[in-house]
Amino acid sequence: MLYLNMILAMVMGATISLYVPMIAQSARIMGSPVMGNVPFFAVALVTSVVITWLSGGRLSDFSRITQVPAWLFVAGILSAVMIVGSSYLVPRIGTGALFVGMVAGQIILGMVINQIGFLNVPVQPITALKAFGAAMVIGGAAIVTFAKG
Repeated sequence: MLYLNMILAMVMGATISLYVPMIAQSARIMGSPVMGNVPFFAVALVTSVVITWLSGGRLSDFSRITQVPAWLFVAGILSAVMIVGSSYLVPRIGTGALFVGMVAGQIILGMVINQIGFLNVPVQPITALKAFGAAMVIGGAAIVTFAKG
């Protein structure tokens, strides 16, 4: 099952490689990275509701939203900032540099989150080998971003 989940994670990563430049194109057409984000979230909301319904969810399930602590809604702000930032950066640095930078940031913060078990994720201590792997990713990100030829 772990292998299937990793394949799913890679497919999701590939999907991000498609939708971020699509949103950047929308932002270019609309003349604003912020406005390019608006149709994305409108479609994402409708799609989420449809998927909920198709997977057996009921209208009453939405009442549980009131049980979510307010501070967790910061995730929506983070998502919007990531998309607006991506829309801004894609035409300036390209998708390759954007994604290796994003992956490097994800690995670093992901290791810290796992180290302390933040948000109830399984605790996975940072080891020397994991730190070396993270350093290799950051080095790879630098090569992909700054290497000429």
